Amino acid sequence: MNTLTLVFGTTGLYCLWRLATGRGRGIEVFTDVNHVVMSAAMLAMLWLPLDGVARWVQVVAFGGAAVVFLRHLARSADVAVRAGALMHAAMNLGMVWMLSTMPMALRTWTGMLSWVVTGSLALAAGWWVLRATRCSGHRLMCCCHALATAGMVVMLAMMNPVL
Repeated sequence: MNTLTLVFGTTGLYCLWRLATGRGRGIEVFTDVNHVVMSAAMLAMLWLPLDGVARWVQVVAFGGAAVVFLRHLARSADVAVRAGALMHAAMNLGMVWMLSTMPMALRTWTGMLSWVVTGSLALAAGWWVLRATRCSGHRLMCCCHALATAGMVVMLAMMNPVL
């Protein structure tokens, strides 16, 4: 838990710093806000799991963020921008899945679907690492996205039942 606290604390603080210094433009500002909120939600899941209304407010918020990223995906022409929007939508949908199914019911279908979500997020983390090696202008941001996604993978894998 200490490692995940460091992961989500680092990504949240980095995006908070980006917001405070005006580093982002357009969708990047929304992305930074999304990462700050997501990092706080992941830290809350680790240390003081929320239930009831607080959990469902997060489900709605992250579901709405996924819609924003999917709309950005549909309106973008650049392949890298579209892929980034898709990865962010996947991360937000991963949050929706975690919040709505955890603690995990021991049903086979939810466990299997959780592993599909975990695998999809692992692929997204790999894409961000690859993007960081090929993108000269946004390496640190891509590393932040890779770290946040990898943290989600680890946390979701720890919550999943063994198949």
